[in-house]
Amino acid sequence: MSTPTRIGFIGLSPTGGSSGTGSWASRSHLPYLQSDRNAGKYKIGALQNSSKASAEKAASKLELNDVTCYGKPEDIANSDVNVIAVSVNVPGHYDTVMPALNAGKDIFVEWPLARNLKDAEEMTSLAKEKNLRTLVGLQARQNPSVVALKKMVDSGDLGEILGTTMHGYGGVGGAMMPKDFAYGFPIENGANLLTIPFGHAIDAMCYVLGEMDYVSATLANRRPKFQVINSEGKVVGEDTKTSHDYVSINGTLQKSGGVVTAIYEGGMNPSGGPSFFWQVNGIKGTVVLEGAMGHLQMFQPKVKFAKAGEEAKDLEVQWVGNDVSYAVGEAWNAFAGKGDGHVTTFEDALLRHKMLDAIYKSNESGKREKYV
Repeated sequence: MSTPTRIGFIGLSPTGGSSGTGSWASRSHLPYLQSDRNAGKYKIGALQNSSKASAEKAASKLELNDVTCYGKPEDIANSDVNVIAVSVNVPGHYDTVMPALNAGKDIFVEWPLARNLKDAEEMTSLAKEKNLRTLVGLQARQNPSVVALKKMVDSGDLGEILGTTMHGYGGVGGAMMPKDFAYGFPIENGANLLTIPFGHAIDAMCYVLGEMDYVSATLANRRPKFQVINSEGKVVGEDTKTSHDYVSINGTLQKSGGVVTAIYEGGMNPSGGPSFFWQVNGIKGTVVLEGAMGHLQMFQPKVKFAKAGEEAKDLEVQWVGNDVSYAVGEAWNAFAGKGDGHVTTFEDALLRHKMLDAIYKSNESGKREKYV
């Protein structure tokens, strides 16, 4: 039996998260790593949190035995682990990732890779210079509904793609936002409606249909003031933000010339209807993905397929529903060379950062912007 790859985790905690149910890493990465799906491919060998004491407390509560705890990114980077996994808030990515890259460690980083394009370029360049393996948490590519759609597009079941329409509600950016998401209120922190829920969804779209020739964008901050709620949903005050809560882009696909329209709004669908809708129209047929949440990286939408001239029918796909560990686990399996998942690298993430930068530029200039 092969020796498991030892992971040094930065940001794994049993507390935190807007729902009060623990950090994202404890709800997604940890269940996979402790499940049969991991099957000994990986083992958590070290933890690093805001302090050594915090890491030790997390290890105890999560019942992680035989792990070494650290309080600084430089210390865990220079430990005997094989891979560093960074799962902290976006503004902290650069300061935790760079020591790991400088230490020559392979690395996983949540999406967005960085708070801005400049940092993403520097991180990607260093990883390439060091010849390191990289993995980025754009796990919507592993969503079974997205995988099914990609197979249909690639096999020609839809024929030439005429166009695609996506409309989602990202939760954040609504009339109320959780106190724990305060780091996302300033636009310079790079954690907002555009970069996170829209970023995941538009990455899945480009993964399935290919990149766009250009983007033309309109962004708005329609709710600069909003109510702040705690983990129980109780209003605890008011705050302001500079990040956008309305995103609208259009353009054309490089491969087919198909027309792209994508809109994301803050909050949830006020009508009570689905908060995610994605339709892909082809000469031979149309596919619709529809779900209750606009976070395609976390929640699986239902799939319908209509052959040209026929009524739409539900398409049977592997169903994982709201198991947020599934897509994350598929990414880790792919990183280990197992399964059918897709390894999304720093280079892939950098391209998406260039797209986001083009969206910002288009909004400011009023012009079409290229990013490829």
